[in-house]
Amino acid sequence: MTTRNSAVWRWPIMLALLTVFGLLSALLGEGGVWWPLSWLALASPLVAIGACLAAGIDRTARH
Repeated sequence: MTTRNSAVWRWPIMLALLTVFGLLSALLGEGGVWWPLSWLALASPLVAIGACLAAGIDRTARH
């Protein structure tokens, strides 16, 4: 994998790992700290989508 490809795939892989962690912690965790961790991990892709949309809207508003 070239340097350009690894830079492209870095964030999708991180979001996929966070999602898998969130799913496993929700399924296997016994309450306590696991459920809030699963909510945070499963909300991270939504935060990333919101940040990208906000950056795109901000970028188009300047032109």
